[in-house]
Amino acid sequence: MKLEPATQKRIVKNALLSLLIYALPIVLMFATFYFTGQRPWEKKKQEQKISQAPVKSKSVNP
Repeated sequence: MKLEPATQKRIVKNALLSLLIYALPIVLMFATFYFTGQRPWEKKKQEQKISQAPVKSKSVNP
């Protein structure tokens, strides 16, 4: 089945636009990491344990 050139161009345009919309948040995230110098994957696990609130245990009623 042969597609008309106008239909083929529209399909290609829409596919490229969809890829751009899909990739934009990922690109922006890495650009933010680059410009701010943040490296969330390099944080030590000990820092995460300290920042968490202590776990409360249920008291037993006599």
